[in-house]
Order: sequence, then structure tokens, then C-alpha cells
Amino acid sequence: MKPSAAKVIAGVVCGAVVVGLAALTVPAFAPLGTVASVAAGLTSSLESTPSDPSTPSASAAPVDPYGPPEGYVHVGNGTYIPGGGFGDCAESAYIHMGSQDGQAPTASLFGKLVDTGVREFAAGTPAFADDGRIATYTVAPGDVPTAIGDRFCIWNGMSLTTLNGIPGSTAIQPGQVLVLDPAAVPGFVFDHPYAR
Repeated sequence: MKPSAAKVIAGVVCGAVVVGLAALTVPAFAPLGTVASVAAGLTSSLESTPSDPSTPSASAAPVDPYGPPEGYVHVGNGTYIPGGGFGDCAESAYIHMGSQDGQAPTASLFGKLVDTGVREFAAGTPAFADDGRIATYTVAPGDVPTAIGDRFCIWNGMSLTTLNGIPGSTAIQPGQVLVLDPAAVPGFVFDHPYAR
């Protein structure tokens, strides 16, 4: 008996919903690992297997399961981001926040901050550490974290609010000083807004 068109359509829609829900879980697990490694796991589970698994491909090189996926660079703590930077950035920096073994949360910057210039939604002023590294940023009217991150080549610019102890639903304010590089700010203590 041939299935009705309605049953076929319902099956396709259900499959699409399952794949969509799986894709939505990737950002939720990003703090536990990297989006790249989660995405790579999802992708590899969806790949088809060869028709004769006993015959390995001669051109297939062994893959290091702990190394960076192709086109990604390791920025520390098991985190991989796309290599080569984005926008005007030759390389990307990454803000890492987390804790291990019940210790207090810590924050660090992997990579180097580069000011690519004033732009819409990121017109504030950076301040520098004694050694010349970009340390903080004073928010201008209309600034938003993602644009600030783009300006300074921070791959995960939206994390600037969390780095500065600001819950995600709270807007940054003109005149507010944001830490961009925790190591460049003497005495900086990371106050994770969701660990309180």
C-alpha cells in the first residue's frame, strides 16, 4: 500500500523539526566545549558510510579527533575558532570564561586585540595598558557588544557583557568602561553574572 501524500509530508516535516532542534542545541553546549567540535560531531553523525566499509580509502589520512577541524585554529582551553579572522581582522581573539573543579570562574583573552577603527555601534574609546595592549573600552552612545567585538577582532564579542558582569538582558550604557583584556587590567576580578 502506497503512503498518502499527507503522511509523506508529515514525515518530512517531522524530520526537519528534529534536525532544527538539534541545531538549536549547539549554542547551549558551547560553554561545555566548542561550537566547532559540537558541529563537527553532528556533521560526522550525518555523513553516509561507504558501501564497503572493509575497504578503507587510500587517500584518507588519519584524523586527530582532538585537533582543530579544517580551517579552524586552536585558541586555548580546547576552543577552536575559524582561522584567518573575519571582516577587517587578519586574526581573531577569543574571550574564554569558565571554571574547573568547583573553583571560582575565571576569564582570559586568547589572541591579540586589534583596533580596526571606529564604526557604527562601536564609536567609543579604547584605553591601553602600560605595555601598549588594549585593555578597556569606554562605551559611546549607541554602542552594542557585537559591534565592539567586531571592531577589536573578538570572535565572541557578545561575551563582553558576561566578561564585565553584566547579565545578557541588560544594555551597556554610554560612559561605561568595559574590560576587553582581563590580563591587561591590574586587579581585574571576573564576576560571572550567572554564577551568583
